[in-house]
Amino acid sequence: MTFGVVLLSSALLAAAPGPGPGSRVWTVVAVDPKGDARDSSLADAAQLSYRYDEPAGMLWFRVSMFGGLNADSFGVTIGVDTGAAQSEKANWWGANKEFAFDRLITVSVTRTGGRYAGTLGISDAAGAMRREFANLRRDNVEVRVEGDAILIGVRRDELTDRMAMKAFAAVGSNDAWNDDIPNARSAEIDLGAPRPARGLREIDVSRNNLTFPAGHRVLRETASARVARSGHGRTAMILIPGLYSSKDVFDRFVSRNGSRYTFHLITPPGLAGTQPREMPPATTSYGAFTWTRRLARDIRELIERQPLEKPIIVAHGFPGSLAVEELALSHPSLVGGVVEIASMAVQPYPTSSGREATPEERVAIVDDSWAQQWFKYVTPETWESNNYPAEMFTNDAVRAERVRKEIEEVPLPVKIRYLVEFMASDHRRAFGAISVPVLVLKPGFNETVLTNPALGWFKASFQDGWSGYPRNPRVELTTIPDARALILDDQPALADNAIASFVSRLP
Repeated sequence: MTFGVVLLSSALLAAAPGPGPGSRVWTVVAVDPKGDARDSSLADAAQLSYRYDEPAGMLWFRVSMFGGLNADSFGVTIGVDTGAAQSEKANWWGANKEFAFDRLITVSVTRTGGRYAGTLGISDAAGAMRREFANLRRDNVEVRVEGDAILIGVRRDELTDRMAMKAFAAVGSNDAWNDDIPNARSAEIDLGAPRPARGLREIDVSRNNLTFPAGHRVLRETASARVARSGHGRTAMILIPGLYSSKDVFDRFVSRNGSRYTFHLITPPGLAGTQPREMPPATTSYGAFTWTRRLARDIRELIERQPLEKPIIVAHGFPGSLAVEELALSHPSLVGGVVEIASMAVQPYPTSSGREATPEERVAIVDDSWAQQWFKYVTPETWESNNYPAEMFTNDAVRAERVRKEIEEVPLPVKIRYLVEFMASDHRRAFGAISVPVLVLKPGFNETVLTNPALGWFKASFQDGWSGYPRNPRVELTTIPDARALILDDQPALADNAIASFVSRLP
């Protein structure tokens, strides 16, 4: 999902009204890093979302947590700036001291005999500063615990007469504050805003996108990926389409170069209508790169089975790019050269302290935050509204939209598995050790695309990000001007010549 890595982290504060009563769909308005709480033994906030049951007039907040949740004793505070001009405001006393509220929802409870008792109410700023946390309304707050999340419900008209507001949440024990979400400023909520076509932030907590539904057909563990052979040239070339490739991404290239190369097109399982692999056990870290490494094994087995003498491997983005890099590092004697087409460069992840995450910390962020808190629950509508836009694919606008629709036909669990393994990966340091010659063809796009603010992540992901990789004389970076991700079709002559020149210089 545009992606995912780039768009989600920067746009999670966008708001949209949630669906109606009885829904398990929530709109996410803030995320929080793991491990930034004051006391690691108490609640550590992960995500803040809301749902508005308009017919019942109920506004619900959902605060999910990292790790275990003590469902018998906890505290949750929702601070709200209603925007009322005449309301007295007070600054929050936790970490988010910038936030000024005029309404405070307080839930500080202990469960006894199946019921929660303690402080449940709404206060104004003056009452909160006097520690009178229910001076406006008492015992009018609904509380539920669902898995790792606490749900807080109030009547909107008892909180504010407005539809737009700013909010934050704080969590802890029933007598101690521990963590804020967000850590600074606030989350914007607009219950009257139209549902956006792009940038939707809805999750459905009844979903589990990290596994397949019962009865979904998968490959046997011993089965290999689908391979199709074509061409009759002297040089063996393995082609690997990617998650954002069309089914025919290599067709025109093959037709132009059939006398130069013999092609072996290997389709990553689950893409282009093929059966996916079985999902690994739920406890498996995405840092194990289960599907990516199994694809690398498919490539190696193809080379050894044919056998192929030092073939050129051409990957169009991930997962093929990651699998080929792993193979080039682990079995360099099998590979003659690698061509990566429109591969996305690794983007750094910040930690809660602000420094860049190590590869190990990166995996933990993906495992605990992205996978379990976001991708597990994203709705198909949320996925598609944040996924690769048509403008990314090709200069041909009609074909670009067709390709966009085509890649969305891939089952959501398949797309998520490949994407999240990519997000967990960081081959930057290893890239400096690759001994196999590598050609990276980067799409140059054009000025219109690159200056469009909505598409600004193209430059960071496809172009600038490569500057963060270590220098390696074996790696050649080439930008193809006025080409988008489907480089081979947008600029066929330039792309073919770049690949042919690279192959001619191989030992």
